[in-house]
Amino acid sequence: MLNIRGIQRALRVTLIAALAVVTGCGTNGASLSEGAVDSGATVPATTTPPPPSTTTTSGATVVAASVVGEATIADNFDINPLLEPTWYGPSGRGGIAPVNPDPVGAFRFFCAPGQLLRDDPIAAPGQPGKSHLHQFIGNTAANANSTYQSLRTTGGSTCDNRSMPVALNRSSYWMPAMLDGEGNAVRPDYALVYYKRIPAGHPSCGAPDATHIGYCTDMPQGIRFIFGYNMATMRGGPMEPGFDRDGETFTCEVRNGGGEQRVAGIYHNIAEVVAAGCPVGSFLKVSITPPTCWDGKNLDVPDHRSHVVYASGPEVATAGERSCPVTHPYYLPNLAYQWYFTTNAAFTAGKWRLASDDMMSQMMGRAVIPGSTLHMDYFEAWSPFARAAFHGNCIDKHLNCNNGDFGTGMQMKEASVPAGFFPIPPLVPISSIP
Repeated sequence: MLNIRGIQRALRVTLIAALAVVTGCGTNGASLSEGAVDSGATVPATTTPPPPSTTTTSGATVVAASVVGEATIADNFDINPLLEPTWYGPSGRGGIAPVNPDPVGAFRFFCAPGQLLRDDPIAAPGQPGKSHLHQFIGNTAANANSTYQSLRTTGGSTCDNRSMPVALNRSSYWMPAMLDGEGNAVRPDYALVYYKRIPAGHPSCGAPDATHIGYCTDMPQGIRFIFGYNMATMRGGPMEPGFDRDGETFTCEVRNGGGEQRVAGIYHNIAEVVAAGCPVGSFLKVSITPPTCWDGKNLDVPDHRSHVVYASGPEVATAGERSCPVTHPYYLPNLAYQWYFTTNAAFTAGKWRLASDDMMSQMMGRAVIPGSTLHMDYFEAWSPFARAAFHGNCIDKHLNCNNGDFGTGMQMKEASVPAGFFPIPPLVPISSIP
């Protein structure tokens, strides 16, 4: 008699091994990088951060000396032309953003769509065309060969100063490209990005336990990670049991409606939004939130994931969040994304899907639910000036900063909604993408 279970198990192992090699967001063996242990953030005197530690990577020893992350690379341009007075104006508060009514300090900005590439500088570094198709925002020079050094020193951005060849936000953000099932890539109208965290001086910052959320620190320079569905293990997407509906969600909203829903409900995938009756001309909003707890040592690891994890400890009432595990005691800014796509007839016909859905379907030999492989990548490369400004003012002073406002009376140029709103991008034939 055939050992059916044994055959199935062998096939699954083979599939996972293959996925780790060919998927753009799998485990392609990138080395670990420098890491860290103290950002200068204020923590209670009774909760001292762990001492520096040593990690080994690719035969080199890296001493984790600071949670700042990679060595600072200065801006290679004049920052002044990239700034303008805040849109809040002088009336009422001297141009300074208001205090946030929520426990967190917040910094937000808008990004236009960037390049479409079959590249992944985290999972497949130095291997152009190795990945499924990705939609990038942020650094306009990001590609398969990007490093922290190259991101910091080259490229403009779709997230600020969009008409200039240099930018304050040279970080890169990307997700699987949206496909219309008719031979085209659907670019988002825009993406809204948030960095949020309780202020470093908040009493809930400290060694993670029932009363402390973790050591509140800035986003480490050069940190990179992948989050959401894991193409290598086929786990972790919005269809996973225990799925966090606030972490990875799909909704139908009124285009330029200020968050007004066109069809009520929060959904697990694209197929559910279509079935709910989301009409042509609406926004398909795709939301995803990465982990916030960092190990304090590594800026990357071989699986590009396990150095950052979701908070899973006791509920910390004063922070409104769970605490970090002791293995990952550093609480990073909550980096939230909202991608907005204008729906068309192909969407209502149920044809839209992610490029990663197609890759997974090919690997599994069967169709997967559209949107069920949602995941994202992040590679930090902010200007040191901008990074210090939004962490030190918007976040640590508990402000509510919008449109690239640094909480100083100045903001990034072209980080807000343009006059007349964001246009609907034209479809991009997949055959035109190298």
